Order: sequence, then structure tokens, then C-alpha cells
Amino acid sequence: MIKLERFERTDFKQLIDWIDSPKFMLQWGGRTFSYPLTEQQLENYIRSDSLIYRVVLEENDEVIGHINLTIDRINNSGRIGKVLVGERTLKGHGIGQLMVQNVLHIAFDQLKLHRVSLGVFDFNLPAIACYEKAGFVKEGLLREARKVDDEFWNLWEMSILEKEWSDKR
Repeated sequence: MIKLERFERTDFKQLIDWIDSPKFMLQWGGRTFSYPLTEQQLENYIRSDSLIYRVVLEENDEVIGHINLTIDRINNSGRIGKVLVGERTLKGHGIGQLMVQNVLHIAFDQLKLHRVSLGVFDFNLPAIACYEKAGFVKEGLLREARKVDDEFWNLWEMSILEKEWSDKR
């Protein structure tokens, strides 16, 4: 149904269009990016060591999302980030689940990592459900970890271990 392909400069405009507010930018890009997203920020991003993917619908080759995996070789671990189903009509149809499963396949089956983690804001209930369905476990809540305007947001840290991935398959 989907495939992951390398994120390229030709994908910049579409990703910029998807990031349509400062609050959404913070949810998607964390402290790595500032709103509005620019081509220069993305140029720096693609030069990083992360594995950066566009998500493509196999049936028509339409780019519908984005996801990345940062690898920590010293600790044999990875971190999923920048998860986005950009095509709004496809939200709630299991695309996020497929994206995460594809990245976990790369992380555990191809790269032989031991652990993969991610962070998600506590109000993003659909994302939390998606990650739990994929096998992620909540490790801890970072209370009021991000200041956004005049409020603070809580952040769940979640992870999955290679044994949990193997047992789930």
C-alpha cells in the first residue's frame, strides 16, 4: 500500500505546504525547525545523518507523508521523528501505522538495532494509539516539557525493543 523513498529536494515544496502553523511545526519538527519552514532549513536537514523518507502510495506514486529515523550507532538504537501523514484525506486510515511499521522493519530487520524510541505530545491521542499498536511502550511522561506561547505541553517518551518487535511479528 505504501513505500518509503528517500526524501529529495523535489519534495521540499510539498512538505513546506503541509506545515501550516507554528504549533503544528512544533509538533512535527520539534526544536529542529522554526516556522515558517524554509528550503534552507530542509537543505540542512537532508545533510544530516538521519534516514529521511517521503511516504508514497504504491497505487499511484503520490507522495502522502514524511518520516525519519535517526541512528545512534554507539548505543545501537534509533529514534523515529518527523512523522506526518500530509495528505489529510488519508488521516485515520492506518497510513501512520504502515509508516511506523516500515521504519521499524528498516531499524530492526535491516539495521539490526536494539531499541527505537520516539516522543509524542500527550494530547496527540491518535498518534499515541498508532505507536502503541505498533508495539511501543510508554516509558515516561516529561511533564510540561515544551513551552508553547503561554502554555506548557507534556511529552510521552516511548520505545520498542528488538525482542518486542520480533515477538510481535
